[in-house]
Amino acid sequence: MASKFDAMDRHFDFYLHYDEKGLSLHSNLDQALGAVRVNFDNTALNRRSKDSLSHQNLIKAVGLKQKQKQKQKQKQKQKQKQKQKQKQKQKLNVLDAMTGLGSDAFLLACAGCRVTMLERNEIVFSLLRDGLFRGSKGLPETRAAVAEMMLLKGDFLEKNDELDNFDVLYIDPMFPSKRNTARSKKPMYLLQQLLGEAQEETDLLSLALSKARDRVVVKRAKHSPNYNNRKPDINFKGTS
Repeated sequence: MASKFDAMDRHFDFYLHYDEKGLSLHSNLDQALGAVRVNFDNTALNRRSKDSLSHQNLIKAVGLKQKQKQKQKQKQKQKQKQKQKQKQKQKLNVLDAMTGLGSDAFLLACAGCRVTMLERNEIVFSLLRDGLFRGSKGLPETRAAVAEMMLLKGDFLEKNDELDNFDVLYIDPMFPSKRNTARSKKPMYLLQQLLGEAQEETDLLSLALSKARDRVVVKRAKHSPNYNNRKPDINFKGTS
């Protein structure tokens, strides 16, 4: 195993480093990007998880508020023990088909979803696995969210026959890189360098629509064209 300094001296484009903070990804192509790791206990993510989750576009897009209203009506007709069982059965099952660094999956879990994360890249998969392990030993609210997150290795286009029983299928393809804006979000820019172009949109969207019971949610940049040139039924616009 090479040390961090050996990796920096050699002609590797990227390298992984493990220390007391966990596993991290580094780029020799642009060392100013620093370390990228999956950390579900970070301040910014925890702030988002507590900041009126039900009003965030991600949560509204998966239909969680509607699901919660349905739960409330059913709970009024049941006894206390039945309520608890029904709550467990009715958790919204979400498949995050292109997980990336897992921040959206974490927010969905914080909002009460049961999230299955699918990641095809071995390096990103390792970062996610390390982040989940550390999150399981983190703050109480982080542990609770991580307990609702399951990580699978694979490509949705190849593994779709094994993936059933999801209410929502969530797709977050990486946006085309705009260097100045992307560099302001260093983890995403480094990930774009590592992974390159996104998967073929036509096959991905068609499969997703055939698999999801309730809906398919696609995340797009503000000025990006519609995914696969298909106009969405519902559009929640953000600032970026």
